[in-house]
Amino acid sequence: MKLVLARLSIWNFKMGKREEGFAELDRILNTSVRGTTGFRGYISLISNDDVNAATILTLWQDQESLQASEKGVFSSAITKVQDFLETPPQFKNFKVFSTELFMRSEFEASFY
Repeated sequence: MKLVLARLSIWNFKMGKREEGFAELDRILNTSVRGTTGFRGYISLISNDDVNAATILTLWQDQESLQASEKGVFSSAITKVQDFLETPPQFKNFKVFSTELFMRSEFEASFY
């Protein structure tokens, strides 16, 4: 079985620019990244502790698609949001060992 790979990227925005910059990143993920060969999904996280930070976890089919995305869509994304960034994003790559993603149905959610 081939493991999926993940890239964790931490984005530090200028004071008061997180929402605008992160909205642009989300637009990029929902358009150009979705069509990228080997892309398997993403999770976007807004920090509760740092009002200027956001984290994105992207999932990739293999090492080749992960590396290609660094030179393609992520390089392009950085360029498109650079005016909102305090510092360049930090990246770390991982092998996904296991995962379980689920969503409650509206029916279940009404009980909580």
